[in-house]
Amino acid sequence: MNMTRIIVLAVALVAGGVAFYLMMGNRPQAPTQIALPVEEKTTRILVSDVDLVRGERLQADKVRWTTWPEKALSPSYVTEASGGKPEDLANAVARTTIVKGEPIIESKIVRVGASGMMAAVLEPGMRAVSMRISPETAVSGFVLPGDRVDILFTRTEGNNGAQTRTLFENVKVLAINTIYSENPETPTIEGANVTLEFTPPDAEAFITARASGTLNLALRSVFSQTEVVKAEAKRSGNLSVIRYGRS
Repeated sequence: MNMTRIIVLAVALVAGGVAFYLMMGNRPQAPTQIALPVEEKTTRILVSDVDLVRGERLQADKVRWTTWPEKALSPSYVTEASGGKPEDLANAVARTTIVKGEPIIESKIVRVGASGMMAAVLEPGMRAVSMRISPETAVSGFVLPGDRVDILFTRTEGNNGAQTRTLFENVKVLAINTIYSENPETPTIEGANVTLEFTPPDAEAFITARASGTLNLALRSVFSQTEVVKAEAKRSGNLSVIRYGRS
């Protein structure tokens, strides 16, 4: 084989290689498949916007709507789809502590009119006791739930006539009749009964005094109240004069 044929063969091989390379480079690339994320279904539920303590009311400014995945939805949650509204819980109270961002669930709140409402309003360790009232003994209906009152005890003591003493000071009014929500639009409530909050020993003393004399409520000014007064008791005869919280 002469040199010319070798050169021609080499050129042919090179040309073939170049043609193969160009052919491979022009092959259409397989389309790239992009996996789109699956959109998760969500709904809006009501959650606490602040830390709520036991007995605190769920005003509209203390709760808010937030997006929640449907797969993690509990039937006890208050949802926007079910027609729940923050205004519907304005007078409900927390049975237990609810932290900020926690969903509002029925087992942790007591709605208005539900059983157990008064038990949720009471401070831990306190007792609710009621007495009959009239316009004369309850400041003509101007004592409302949430107010604080002094309780005056009047009894006739032999020839000394009627004697009146302050029996308790700064007692919280829980309810008038069966109304226990604080409504500033209601200036007066013509009540027949008032429910008051006492410690257990004070509740006993109150019931004893209720059976042995006349009790009157004296409304305290909201501006003079800075804290619950727990002064030392004074005694007069066999009757304990109690400054709220101590006998």
